[in-house]
Amino acid sequence: MNLTQAVLTVPSHMVPGGMPRPDLKQLGFSDFERCSIVDTTMLTRFEFSRPTKHATEAQFDEAIEQFIWLFAKGTPYVIDKAFADNTPDSHHRYYYTNNKRVCEAIS
Repeated sequence: MNLTQAVLTVPSHMVPGGMPRPDLKQLGFSDFERCSIVDTTMLTRFEFSRPTKHATEAQFDEAIEQFIWLFAKGTPYVIDKAFADNTPDSHHRYYYTNNKRVCEAIS
């Protein structure tokens, strides 16, 4: 399956000021948007789209782990991934909370 989009969501208060732009080439994407959701949830989303030709999920996972190191240790996060094949398992959600990572398929 080819990764087509990924969205990293973290609590806004855990995003450091002056945070550098993610290394898109390392992540395997050509486009990126950061947006803050200023409602009761107070979340910041990093949306990665337009994957490069040879991008892989493993490449993204390795690069996003390095990017997450910029946050405070133990920051909870959610990563939603979309894949090109559009099967029922073509969307995955990864949670990191209480120092453990959980994966589930989403529709």
